[in-house]
Amino acid sequence: MKKIELIPLVGIDIENLGAVALGMGQMEVQAILGPPSDALDGQYYYDDLELRLDFNDHGKLEFIESINGPFPEKTEISIYGLNPFKVEAEELLNILSEKNSGPVDDSEAGYCYTFLNSAVGVWRQMTEEDIQEDMEALKAEGEYEDNVDMLLEDLEKSKFFWTIGIGVKGYYSGQ
Repeated sequence: MKKIELIPLVGIDIENLGAVALGMGQMEVQAILGPPSDALDGQYYYDDLELRLDFNDHGKLEFIESINGPFPEKTEISIYGLNPFKVEAEELLNILSEKNSGPVDDSEAGYCYTFLNSAVGVWRQMTEEDIQEDMEALKAEGEYEDNVDMLLEDLEKSKFFWTIGIGVKGYYSGQ
């Protein structure tokens, strides 16, 4: 497991590879990380690092996202000294809110939160409540037993956020 530390408003530090700073150019990033697994429309994907990097119109790195949570297979992510994929959603929101010390965009509450001062964002596709509703509906339809393994797996995944990203100052607030 490759250890990657997310440092809000700064960049990332990757064990045995080095630091990638927000604001770096595409060639500077490639000098550290090598060529991306895939690149399109200003985004680099690094499959072995389970990362997506977004570049602005000037080719400068503006956002880095860990995209394979809540159970990454190749990386161990940390932010503020903890693994965000091992901290349940509510607790992670409390920690990120405290570190943010300011406004939080919760317009997609339950699924997506952006911390405007620290330029940190988290996302998940489903909540525990969504899965509970699905379970009840499938029980009513008599299809629960056929889907129980998938539902229990989804219920576990829904307790955590699936992605976490960091951006340049003002990334989420349009500054």
